[in-house]
Amino acid sequence: MTITELTAALKVAKAVEDAAKQDRLAIEAKMVALFAKPTSGEGTHNDEEFSITWKLNRTVDTDKLTTAFDQLPVNAQRAFRWKAEVELKNLRALSELDPVAYSAAAQFITSKPAKPSITLKDENV
Repeated sequence: MTITELTAALKVAKAVEDAAKQDRLAIEAKMVALFAKPTSGEGTHNDEEFSITWKLNRTVDTDKLTTAFDQLPVNAQRAFRWKAEVELKNLRALSELDPVAYSAAAQFITSKPAKPSITLKDENV
């Protein structure tokens, strides 16, 4: 197949995928509507053919927590965990501006290839 043919096939596959996802989400919404959500907001309904799980997504106001963290009781502090993340812009700048500091930071970082991303461009633009 040529790249043009592959691009056309990808566009068709994505359209089919998007339509299937919309159908799936509509069906799931109808199924969920048939059951009462647990009063706590969390729980599971188990059936022979399926299960429905209700969950609560919890987020943290990191700036506010960082400011107040030391004043929290130890048991309250244990309700949180901290996850270090790479600040890529700063890491790249560090590699250019301060190689010694970059080497110190790099020993804690593992790099591995990510899945390539393909973006279809709208031909009407």
